[in-house]
Amino acid sequence: MQKINIIQFLPYFSPHKWWVENVAEEFSSFYVLKWFWEVINVVFDIWQKEKISSLLSSDIIYWSDKKTPIWYKQKWYTVYLLPAFDLIHNFPFPKFWEKKFWEILRLTELKTWIIQTHTRFFLSSFLGWLFAKHYKLNWVHIEHWSDYVKLWSKFKSKIAYIYDKIIWKWIFKKANKLVAISEWVNNFIKCEFIWLKNINIIYNWIDFISWDRLDNWENINIWFAWRIVNLKWINLLIDVVKDLSENHKNIKLFIVWDWDDKVNLEKYIKDNNIKNIKFLWPKNREYIAKDFLPKIDILVNPSYQEWLPTTVLEWLISWCVVVATDVWWTKEISNKDDLIIIEKWKKSELKKWLEKAILNYKVLWWKSSAYVKEKFNWDIVIDNYFNLYKSL
Repeated sequence: MQKINIIQFLPYFSPHKWWVENVAEEFSSFYVLKWFWEVINVVFDIWQKEKISSLLSSDIIYWSDKKTPIWYKQKWYTVYLLPAFDLIHNFPFPKFWEKKFWEILRLTELKTWIIQTHTRFFLSSFLGWLFAKHYKLNWVHIEHWSDYVKLWSKFKSKIAYIYDKIIWKWIFKKANKLVAISEWVNNFIKCEFIWLKNINIIYNWIDFISWDRLDNWENINIWFAWRIVNLKWINLLIDVVKDLSENHKNIKLFIVWDWDDKVNLEKYIKDNNIKNIKFLWPKNREYIAKDFLPKIDILVNPSYQEWLPTTVLEWLISWCVVVATDVWWTKEISNKDDLIIIEKWKKSELKKWLEKAILNYKVLWWKSSAYVKEKFNWDIVIDNYFNLYKSL
């Protein structure tokens, strides 16, 4: 079998958790496990330095001061740590003026490597393109995001927009292969940047934890888990649950809370005399799969933006009915009746379709499971990428 080595340039990596890191880490593990060969992840050292203690083991190689690791092996892949700092929060900037930066880059062997980058607006993607250009290597860019960067500062958002429109409109056509993770992302690239016929659409994947569903006849359990940045949607959901509970006494809402301002929400619930709501603190995926997924009937995902709605994928596989807002490419996940797509920001729509889910969840809840498992299967996705690499 042909062997192809991959170097991924990334802004962050595990143990830092967000969608790019999760995708890159799972890609690395499955690619190596399928014996397609080696993966090196070149990442900025922000967060890695602070949380590296969780990864310390005998296979970590240390820098000369014996304190700061410059690379380590984990789960069959390798991670290189480039010095960087947060120029803007969550947008690391490389310390290219440091000698260590260049010495780490030169550690890689560059015989049959393919350079792979994720998401255009991170400087790691720009660095990966420069690296590929300098060493005359093939470059594959995977685009996950179908919007412009929105920052707290209008000025910074404008700078990010200009960077996008000038730099990436030019760079996109330099990629040897360009991958969009959905039809929606594909259309965004073509409309906003450059019309390319040869954009490859490869859907993202999900490494799902198996479980056994428990029949729950007493209550209808509704699950809401989201990083709250605006109380508008969660208040709206609570109001809808309160209204529906007048006719459906056995519904119960679980809220997984990932925000500091819990006090205001608890006050809102108390002031409105809402009884059937329970708060839970975020837990790891294994805990959620074992202790809660088997008991949940309906997931509500009222996002105003989504890239890869992993939660929707997991819960459809888990035989839950999902009520989700029509944002970006959520509707591409499934065309089955257990994925209910609603219009954004409308209480009447949420109430109407959540009640439909409550009345019909036992009829609907299994329909997308097999379909989603096949469409977002790691084996299929990795094979698609390997075939893409072989065509270079």
